[in-house]
Amino acid sequence: MKSITSKLKFACIIVMALAIMGLSACKKNGGTATGDGEKFFTCKINGKLREFNYHVNANDKPATDTVHFVVVGGWEKEDMVTGFGIDMQLKEGAKETTYTSNGTSNLLLSGKYYIQDIKNGKIVGTTIYNGGDLDGSSFILTITSLTKWGVKGTFSGKLKLLGGDDYVTVTEGKFSAPYN
Repeated sequence: MKSITSKLKFACIIVMALAIMGLSACKKNGGTATGDGEKFFTCKINGKLREFNYHVNANDKPATDTVHFVVVGGWEKEDMVTGFGIDMQLKEGAKETTYTSNGTSNLLLSGKYYIQDIKNGKIVGTTIYNGGDLDGSSFILTITSLTKWGVKGTFSGKLKLLGGDDYVTVTEGKFSAPYN
């Protein structure tokens, strides 16, 4: 079992990776939600609809026909304070199917809901809810389309506060994200 310190480091790396992906997506269309139905990331968190439609993107386009990792994310607003990301790694390659992960499974799959803690205009920390890679949490990802354009799918889960005992429930998640 990983220590809290290593989980915090991993979570920080994920948040930074998603921030970098968001910045690279910014070059393509200014990072705004396109509104054309092709690029979106939404879900309900504890029953409330949340839209993470800014800087929506997936990982870089795979160099081979086998997709070994799927990384998808978006931000709620242009300020990039609140976001959601999905991370999955598969040695055998991703397929259009359903994947389920919980704190005890060997599948490298997690959903992350994160809020940057801002003080005097600077990020001083990040509140992170993880699903799939912490005991007591779970995450389900269904990939409905995996093409040269990008990845589409649905998701849900029970996400646990990193370093705490609180949970959020994610339902009705869906996304359509182009590769960088």
